[in-house]
Amino acid sequence: MKETLRSLIPALKSAGGAALKARASNGVAELSTRNWTARRARLVDEISRRSDHMPIDPDWLALQVVQAMPDHAILVDEGLTSSRQMTALRPYRDRYDYHALASGGIGWGLPASVGVSLANPERPVVCYSGDGSAMYSIQALWTAAHHKLPLTVVIVNNGGYRIIKQRLLAFHGDDHFVGMDFADPPVDFVGLAKSLGLEAIRVTQAKDVTAVLASAFGRPGAKLIEVVVDGSL
Repeated sequence: MKETLRSLIPALKSAGGAALKARASNGVAELSTRNWTARRARLVDEISRRSDHMPIDPDWLALQVVQAMPDHAILVDEGLTSSRQMTALRPYRDRYDYHALASGGIGWGLPASVGVSLANPERPVVCYSGDGSAMYSIQALWTAAHHKLPLTVVIVNNGGYRIIKQRLLAFHGDDHFVGMDFADPPVDFVGLAKSLGLEAIRVTQAKDVTAVLASAFGRPGAKLIEVVVDGSL
């Protein structure tokens, strides 16, 4: 593309000169209020107002993760309903820095993040996963601990399979949720992670999120952060 532009720009100047340049400049100026950066700024402002929500607002958590991640980190995103704004908040920096759902299966995020970390040992990896998704392949945490990977797993705990609840409501108007809640007993992701060899912590207060993320992203080794968020539909 660079070589094409090197040849194309002089040709455009020759064909249209100042008129084309002015047209292009006007177009860029017109886009400045509605391009990705402008839309992101408005979204960040709107989400930031939810910092005092209790339980923690999942969009606000996604913003905190994006802001706390090192620039060279790789994100593996299986947050589903809790990461609906992720691509609107996090800029792409290179072709390998973001991995997300490609079809419709659930449970690939944790093992995929292990594979991504093994393939990129010089870069920190963040796995952003819903609690329901994580339950499909939680044993991947042992592999992360075994290989001492620079991997931080953020489990967004909304207490069940929120995306399946949403689909049931949207497609069938049915709120009779059978087997979609992690209750009686609740899942202890911190306990699970520790039993598989990871350092782990549970966060329930928004005021603790930033410091916990900064600490985790600033240290080597495999870690899990369980964050309890609003699971309402």
